[in-house]
Amino acid sequence: MTGVRGRLPDPGSSRRDHRREWRRESLWLWPAVATVVASVAAILLVDDVGSFFGHTRLFSTNIDDARALLGTIAASILTFTGVVFSITLVALQMASTQFTPRVLRMFVRKPVTKAALTSFIATFVYSLVVLSRLGTSPNVPVTAVGLSFVLVLVSVFVFVVFVHSTVRSMRVTYVISSIHRETLRSIGTTFPSVDRTVEAGPPALVDDPTVIRFEHRGVVLDGIQSARLVHLAREHGCVLRLLVGVGTYVSTGLPVAEAHGGTAPGLRDLLACCDLAPVRTLYQDAAYGVRQLVDIAARALSPAVNDPTTANQALDRLGDLLAAIAGRPDPTPYVVDADHTVRLVTVVPTWQRMLDLSLREIGVYGATDPQVTRRLIAVLDDLAAVVPPERTASVAVHRELLVREVTRLTADEEARRWALTPDRTGAG
Repeated sequence: MTGVRGRLPDPGSSRRDHRREWRRESLWLWPAVATVVASVAAILLVDDVGSFFGHTRLFSTNIDDARALLGTIAASILTFTGVVFSITLVALQMASTQFTPRVLRMFVRKPVTKAALTSFIATFVYSLVVLSRLGTSPNVPVTAVGLSFVLVLVSVFVFVVFVHSTVRSMRVTYVISSIHRETLRSIGTTFPSVDRTVEAGPPALVDDPTVIRFEHRGVVLDGIQSARLVHLAREHGCVLRLLVGVGTYVSTGLPVAEAHGGTAPGLRDLLACCDLAPVRTLYQDAAYGVRQLVDIAARALSPAVNDPTTANQALDRLGDLLAAIAGRPDPTPYVVDADHTVRLVTVVPTWQRMLDLSLREIGVYGATDPQVTRRLIAVLDDLAAVVPPERTASVAVHRELLVREVTRLTADEEARRWALTPDRTGAG
């Protein structure tokens, strides 16, 4: 076997990115932090009788009015939180039915959603703790009571921003654009524009490798930490060949890796170098973003929805994503160590896979709608103009498949000709 191009691992980036992804997916983290901070702040401030509020007379009250105010805030803000998020969940359910259930993660990840829940919970907890510590003293902790009033004003402001953001987020254009932006960032990781490869010898693969099987409850392979896997393989004097790619659901008993030569690492050590999650995310899986856009287009083309304009909006972004990787080489599956020896062989996405995923299903579902076929033909023609010569054949195959499908379903020659005329606006 001739030499190969080996990729240098990027130490630390995978784990750091995965932690950031986990924080963005978590809805409870910041409310939990706010609960602790609000409780500590209430305990510290309740003993402060003198304050800026008291000295400037911006906020003055007596002990009875303070109890009434704090009780009203604590009771009303909790009810308010429940009503707001109940209505929001109903709206999100409608959005998931119209688009795809996978877009719900976008609403959870939005900072304004976390800010709203955090401010509401912090106001409730703070007011409740201050109320419980007022006691019977005639001295009023003006700072503590005044801050609860300020927190209410902040919560009202955050609520207005939250409602505005949620209403805007339910528009299909915003949903598609958000997925498009995230997928572009993921493409930068999956199909790097900077060449970080080196010349390396062929991987030392053997005919009878040791197979490592998954022995736990099924999860999704959310990412791999290539630097740690290379280090693990070097310690055991072997070449690790992963059998599943990022985004794959790994079920119990499935072979996940092969150890070629040396000694095979244990499953626990192997999984310690991988990022596992219950669902797919985008941080190392650009195909998941494409999958979401295709799902939106496919649902829009279903007889129950019949919304080809939405499908064309998804096609606009899919064409842009394909153009973004058209000139980039397929990532090499080989990862080398410091001595430029191949230690890891991975399953990588390819241009052909992304092209098939982006356009094939939409071509099948939308072949009877000239608005979709005209836009799809334009996307293929635009791609043919920007891809390298070695990729023009795959674009031509997709064009031929679409022409064949439209010809089969459209009997009238004039209607067929019109449906296959390229149009970047999709006939309007």
